[in-house]
Amino acid sequence: MNNFADRTARLEPFPFRLNHAGWGIATTPECAFEHIDYEFCTVEYVVSGRGVLESDGHRFECGPESIYFLHHRSSHSYRTDPIDLWHKLFFIVDGALADTLIACYGLSDVYQINDVPQLRPYFEEMMGLGYTAPGLHRRAAVIFHQFAEACSEILLERTCSARPEAMELKRAIDESIGSRFRLNESCRKIGYSQAHLIRRFREAFGCSPYEYLMQRRIEIARRLLGFSRKSIKEIAAMLGFSDQYSFSSCFKERTGVSPSRYRRRG
Repeated sequence: MNNFADRTARLEPFPFRLNHAGWGIATTPECAFEHIDYEFCTVEYVVSGRGVLESDGHRFECGPESIYFLHHRSSHSYRTDPIDLWHKLFFIVDGALADTLIACYGLSDVYQINDVPQLRPYFEEMMGLGYTAPGLHRRAAVIFHQFAEACSEILLERTCSARPEAMELKRAIDESIGSRFRLNESCRKIGYSQAHLIRRFREAFGCSPYEYLMQRRIEIARRLLGFSRKSIKEIAAMLGFSDQYSFSSCFKERTGVSPSRYRRRG
């Protein structure tokens, strides 16, 4: 066996699998499901209709533009409203990486999030992958990671006691991950001085706006290096760096390794 074949044979399976993604449409008023010690993780987005989820002793009414989680190892039942039948998008995943991302983003005890139309595109992306796409599970893992992060951000914003101007600045930064961010322009739009916004932002999030931006970019860079085939130059451009050298310097400063070494190590 040659070296490449030997290495391939010894590789462990990728720790994330997309088992299925698509539409779930209730066709009868009796449409209901029940699982005990569920072996997967399923997330469903309600497009229209209503229903009830009961999971691990909790009960939730699930209506349009809400999502709900059927967690790995949970015991649950869910059923459509007999009059207003469910039409849903869903995806089913499993693997250690799925469990890790759910835990890392604080979603283990989250069963439902209401009023989240902005999350629908993640379900459509999963469904659009198909079952023969090259690198299917790696690509699905990237989407799931982005989805978990988006859920976490929504929950943070809904529970955060930050001043409105700090939240507005955070949203401006989040929208500028892939482009050049100019703090002075954002301050003018929000209507506060830089000193005031930096102070309020640090109070709310524990770091400066610039450091928050860099943290977000490095988080995304880690995903792209680990789960995509994009070159370091392409990743640098996607994340708004002037060139791959400034990106590499920033990445190494915050992770201790260069992007190329991080990719080889992964």
